[in-house]
Amino acid sequence: VLHIVRPPPLCYYHGTAPPGHRGGSHVKIIQRYIGGQLLKTFSISLGVFTFILFMGNVIRILDMLERGVAGGLLLRLFLSFIPYLLVFSIPMSILTSCLLVFGRLSADNEITAMRACGISYRKIFQSGVLLALALAAVSWVVNASLAPRAHYAIRKLRNQVGAQSPAALLEPGVFIDYFKPYQFYIGSKVGSLFKDVIIYEKLPDGRDRFLKASHGEIVSDEARRIVFKLFDGTMEEPPKEGESASVSATFKTYIVKMGLDEEDGGVPKKMADYTFAEPIAKTRQWRARLATARSPIYRRDTLRRISITLTEASERLVYTFCVIAFVMVGMPLGIVAHRGETSVGAAISLALVGLNYAFIICVEALQERVWLYPFVLIWLPNAAFAVLGPWLTWRLDRR
Repeated sequence: VLHIVRPPPLCYYHGTAPPGHRGGSHVKIIQRYIGGQLLKTFSISLGVFTFILFMGNVIRILDMLERGVAGGLLLRLFLSFIPYLLVFSIPMSILTSCLLVFGRLSADNEITAMRACGISYRKIFQSGVLLALALAAVSWVVNASLAPRAHYAIRKLRNQVGAQSPAALLEPGVFIDYFKPYQFYIGSKVGSLFKDVIIYEKLPDGRDRFLKASHGEIVSDEARRIVFKLFDGTMEEPPKEGESASVSATFKTYIVKMGLDEEDGGVPKKMADYTFAEPIAKTRQWRARLATARSPIYRRDTLRRISITLTEASERLVYTFCVIAFVMVGMPLGIVAHRGETSVGAAISLALVGLNYAFIICVEALQERVWLYPFVLIWLPNAAFAVLGPWLTWRLDRR
């Protein structure tokens, strides 16, 4: 394309093209050329990265196949993996595309030719920015709705293999709300002993009874029903309507009888299964409970829940906007690296993506530390890339 682009008259550089001269068409041709290269490279990268990520789940599928999963169920499981994997493969693919395309343009001196024709970096990068905005819109749909629904569908499909006892649903680290009228949380599990047990019981008048025990165990595990014994804990009830005094007590043992709800097949949702609207709605619920919390234990746990749900909502937004951040840093970085080899561009891409996702994982591990504001901390990589990209472009422009 650059062979047919001849340098325009000197007056064009100063923004005063002579009559009949169509210098802007040259820019549009170059932008279409760059956009086409980016889109082609992105499509190939998306297929490769999605396939690589999917291979990590092959063991799960083979495990289900050994357990006698029907072919139709296996196909549904395969299709359910794809939206969840796109959360990670879309940002990785667009960053790799920017590094490869602009690295090759730089290595072949095509960027130098464009600059000699008076084309600014703003015009050169325009196609990449437009592609980033389009992919961010697609990524938002994936992160906010498709991926969590797919993740939940995977877990429900896995639970269709064989009959499981209700005790199998008591996963540590999961907030379980399918034993109505209880909402259940377990910190950890050691053998048959559950530690750091938290239960919210919805009373008939709409109030929430709060239970926290150091440990507990299952006394009876029958069909769709559990009898749970709690040890060494506290119980608190907010005041009834028209009263000012709340009820607070400690206990050595406390018996809880729970029946498994039939809704959604009895599979409790994890945070990764919630659509974007659900963590926001739960945050409002926790804040409403915070207004009635009197004891320090109740307040600390409620604040912890708010932090977890806000961090989950922020994570969906971070994965969406990192597409734009990666493009902003990938285009100038590809030119600065000045390498056209695929291996170099892929290595830089994997390094940046690895650092970004490693930081997000670390923040997830700290999401219960309210004082760290993890729902704000999780934005730091995107902010760093958003600053680094324009700075690299400014450095290029001053060469």
